[in-house]
Amino acid sequence: MSTLLYSHSKGDLEKAVEIILSKANNLIIPQKQTEEQPEDLISQKEASKFLHISIPTIIDWRKNKNLPYYNFSGRYYYSRSELLEYGRNRNSRVK
Repeated sequence: MSTLLYSHSKGDLEKAVEIILSKANNLIIPQKQTEEQPEDLISQKEASKFLHISIPTIIDWRKNKNLPYYNFSGRYYYSRSELLEYGRNRNSRVK
């Protein structure tokens, strides 16, 4: 039975920690993206409840009627204030 012993210098260990921390920081969503997002974002399900419409209707409005939305990693989010503005504009055109 043989035992291998490794000896690393302090500099080698510091470099290894720097590499690990660098890789970990790249996995975290950058702050810049969250600063650009409106604070009042809600999920598609919450938006459908907010507007009192079905999820298929909100999808149709997003695709065909210029409903404002945000897409983050394939998930759709909506701003409450933009939904209210969209509703006001939509109602004023119907009258």
